[in-house]
Amino acid sequence: MEINPSIFKTYDIRGTVPDQLTPEAAYRIGRAFGQYIWITVLNKERDPVIVVNADARASSPELKAELLRGLLDEQCHVIDCSLSTTPMHYFAINHLKADGGVMVTASHNPAQYNGFKLSRRGAEPIGEGSGMEEIRNTVLRGIFLVPARQGSVRGEESVIEAYMEYICSLVDMAAFKKMNVVFDVGNGMVGLVLPKLLERLPIVADVLYGDIDMTFPNHEANPLKDETLIALKNAVAEKQADLGVAFDGDGDRVRFITPKGFAIPGDIMAALFAQNILQNSRSGTSGDSPLSVVVYTVNSSRIVREVIEQAGGDAIESRVGHALIKKVMRARDALFGGEVSGHFYWRDYYYAESALLATLRMLAILSASGKTLDELVRPLLRYASSGEINITVPDKDKALDAVAAHYQDAKEIKYVDGISVAYEDFWFNVRPSNTESLLRITMEAKEKSVLDARLDELLQLVRQ
Repeated sequence: MEINPSIFKTYDIRGTVPDQLTPEAAYRIGRAFGQYIWITVLNKERDPVIVVNADARASSPELKAELLRGLLDEQCHVIDCSLSTTPMHYFAINHLKADGGVMVTASHNPAQYNGFKLSRRGAEPIGEGSGMEEIRNTVLRGIFLVPARQGSVRGEESVIEAYMEYICSLVDMAAFKKMNVVFDVGNGMVGLVLPKLLERLPIVADVLYGDIDMTFPNHEANPLKDETLIALKNAVAEKQADLGVAFDGDGDRVRFITPKGFAIPGDIMAALFAQNILQNSRSGTSGDSPLSVVVYTVNSSRIVREVIEQAGGDAIESRVGHALIKKVMRARDALFGGEVSGHFYWRDYYYAESALLATLRMLAILSASGKTLDELVRPLLRYASSGEINITVPDKDKALDAVAAHYQDAKEIKYVDGISVAYEDFWFNVRPSNTESLLRITMEAKEKSVLDARLDELLQLVRQ
């Protein structure tokens, strides 16, 4: 049986079920991943120990069963940790000292999708340039030895309580002030763990769509899309809440709503987190302490770099995507990393993301500041922004070449991820989609009138 190669993405494996992602593909992925860990990570010294979790999509049980069959045929010892958010899966890999892990999930994608997030020891992600190509090629070849013996599988008692203990230990919850908070779970996997967290918090909480139903009957669990935030914004206004919190399907992304109903872009939130964590990391120090590294992505607002440097940090730019930014963070031992998408990564959480940990740190910032979230965010909204605009083009490379040629007199041109161009009064990034005939455009300017004129110019250019 041929496997659809399009399921292999830059950061994970993902596709629609059953036309793109099949049970046979899941079996082969189990075998290829087991081989990869055994050879590359363990140097064939012993059988791998692998943690497996899944989200609650209708297709997850069958895909997980076939994945497990493949892992067992590669003589892996599997710890089945059952249903989970993706961040809790990362915790389980570390907590159980496993050699790697597989999370069966399609993250924020609609119900017809599913996929796999692959990790090495320490929850280090496997993606482009870090093992995905090898695993893909093994899966597509489909040539495997007849198993000499089977591995083993054991169920593990839930790690929810241990996960709660760990993320709560990373903040001073005794300093939290009483607040009114509205949570929109979007019928996703955070519904598994949020009730446990709320038992520990001194807040008045209202929860929208908290039951797990990954047919997503109320709205897509993707807080990056403003249209998914309507119910949450209305509830924040009705309850006169101090904060609104929206989670994605697998609980690794989060978006925050201010009391005035402003949905904070992920890069602006990254700037606020970076400012806070750098200030806290330097409190009590004297003299010239070493720079603390913070990583941000090429499509982020200029304010992110400015805030990091003003707070005494070392701002490092990365390509977009969790596997790519985590690789940079590990290489530089970064304190924090953030993306426009609402992924926030922490050194003290295995260089990984947890939407619940980000929520706790948001509550800590609000408690310590004595300000509203609108007041905290206002100084960071310094520039006029287009947000991310997706443009369908017939030839992505040709369009990027046209951009490079047209703006060759720019003050700065970089090719970290697509092309980034900067002039004195405006700047932008254009990067190609990994899977579609799309260009993703983000532009900022010092003035709204400049943004409007330059954005129109750029859009006309790439559409030619």
